[in-house]
This record gives sequence, C-alpha cells and structure tokens, in this order.
Amino acid sequence: MNLAELVKLSNDYGKNEDYVLAGGGNTSLKDEREMYIKGSGTTLATITEDGFVGMDRAKLSAMMTADYPSGDKEREAASLADMMAARLPGFEEKRPSVETTLHNLFPFRLILHIHPALVNGLTCGQEGERIAAELFPGEHVWIPLSRPGYVLSLLCRKKLAEYKAKHGKEAQILLLQNHGIFVAADTREEIDALMTHVIGQLNGRLGRTPDFSEASCDMEKAEALKRELAALYSPNGKAELLCNREILSLTASKSAFAPLSAAFTPDHIVYCKAEFLYTEAPDLLDVKFTEFMDKNGYAPKIVCIKGFGAFILGNTEKEIATSKALFLDAVKIAVYSENFGGPLHMTPELIDFITNWEMEAYRQKVNQG
Repeated sequence: MNLAELVKLSNDYGKNEDYVLAGGGNTSLKDEREMYIKGSGTTLATITEDGFVGMDRAKLSAMMTADYPSGDKEREAASLADMMAARLPGFEEKRPSVETTLHNLFPFRLILHIHPALVNGLTCGQEGERIAAELFPGEHVWIPLSRPGYVLSLLCRKKLAEYKAKHGKEAQILLLQNHGIFVAADTREEIDALMTHVIGQLNGRLGRTPDFSEASCDMEKAEALKRELAALYSPNGKAELLCNREILSLTASKSAFAPLSAAFTPDHIVYCKAEFLYTEAPDLLDVKFTEFMDKNGYAPKIVCIKGFGAFILGNTEKEIATSKALFLDAVKIAVYSENFGGPLHMTPELIDFITNWEMEAYRQKVNQG
C-alpha cells in the first residue's frame, strides 16, 4: 500500500500545534484487508513510512466479538495480545497505536484523530454534549467519558451503529469527551473540509480566548525559586518559568486555580502527571513539595505559585518543552471551556486508571527517550 498520502496527512496536521502536541493523535489508511496506523511512541509531525504499523483488519474485527475476561487488567492484557497478533508479517517489532481497534471500525480509507485545544474546550465542557448537538446536528457521534483501549472501542462500535441506524449513513465525526476528535473520509480533501467545518463552528461560539500576553513578576525571587525547585525535583533537575496574564490569573488564588486542579485528557496525565502543585506560600516550597510527593508518590512536573505563574520541571530540555506545551494546552482548554459550560475534568477513577495503564506508560517512556 502506498503510504505517501498518509505520511503527508500526518505531517501536515502534526506540525500544527493548534491540532497536535508531542506524541498525541494518530492517523491511519486502510483498504478492505489491511490498515496502516501510526506506531505508538512516534510523532505525527515527523513520522515517515517506517513509523506506521501494518495490521490485519479481519483479526482486528474479530476482537470486537471476542470473549475477554471481565477484570480490567486481564481484559486489557488479553486484548493487547490479540492486537499484537494482528500485526502483518514484517511489523512484529513495532507497536501499533492504542486506538488501533477504534480506527478499524470506520469504513473509510483515511482516519485523523487529534486533540486540538479548541475541540477539547468543547469535549471538556460541562455542557459540551448539548452544545455539540446544536453545532453539529445529525453530523457527529458523541462518546461519553470512557476508559481507553478495548473498552472505548466497544463503546464507539455501539454508538457508531446507533448513528447509522438512525441516520442511514456512516458517521464521519466522532467527539470523545475529555479526549479529542476523530474524522473519517475517503479523501484528504474531505478530511480537511470536515476539520475546517468543526473548527469554524467552534470559533463561532467563542466569547473569550486565552490571554498569553507577557506579564511581570519578581524575577530575582523567581530565579531563586527555579533553583530551589530544580534541586527538589532531582539531582539533575531543571526548571523553567511560564509567566503570562492568563497563568497569573489562574494562579491568583486556590479558587481561581480550580480549572487546573485535575487532568482534562489522557495526554495531560502522560506528559504533565495527573496533578499540579499549587501554593500561595513560596517560602514554604520545600514543605509543600514534600507533602505533594508523600500524597501522590511522584514529584510534580508543574508547580504553580501565586504571583509568579507556573514552573515547569524535568530532567531534560525535551521533557520540559513537552510538559510546557501540554500545560499551556491545559490552560487553553480551561479558558475555552468557559464557552461550553465551564471546565469538566476526568473522573478520579479514570485518572487513576490512566496513571497506571501499561500502554500509556509505554508512550511516556518513549517520550522521555
């Protein structure tokens, strides 16, 4: 199968930070027998033909009616084993995207799955489902909050079948609560048209957008805090400060920080951890840091301090750059969600599941190099 079309689609959307950040999102191209999908741990912006994994569609389809164990760990392990067994010859050393079975559900050639902040302002909004029905009447399928992987594929299979029975056609837009969007079509032109339509409708609902204009703080004190946080994080720790009007507003008080008090999507957990540290007492930073670690079992990657903004922590420049991008994405979602009923976070149960999920742990490991 010629993958040039798929590579170009992936690169074009992957290089646009309004659509894709870090290793997020995935794409696929299929015919009746085979599907080629982005490999786990690759990035859309830079992926080449070697980054895709060839899959046997018949074997993937058989997974949808397989009798897997009811327990979470046992079911995910069994379905993962079957997904790996569905790789075509020559792809045994590659790991397909976690959403491979979901891609296979669509009867269209091309699939684009991305996590734009604007779209997630809707999917992470308290009234997102209702407003989506107003903006895209008869055009989309809404998927309520769900565990990722095989369970999500089963839910999408059910919802897609219901849509087809009701509307007499296949759905081409799938909106996943606290996750992102799938668009499906037979041509690149249709994919672009669908995304242009979705973004246009959402832009039409915006009353406020993030204010990332520069802001000032006590830079001498900020430098001291950076050194302290880097040392607290690890022996090789580094820290970078983000200070703009939006972040200062969100860190002005504990109540103002509420929109950032929990994770919006799996990507934020993977790259920024499940929780940020917020404090109004920089002079007690070592105490607050230790309390956070005792509570969560890990060091915070994002430390938000009233009057200063957000400090991004990590061991490498790449790690910090990725966490910075995803934190700013969370800020955008928090602001955009104001236009869709206010912020709606993932549930504690789902956050815990993602935190401990083997597939996401693999993706995080690849990102850290």
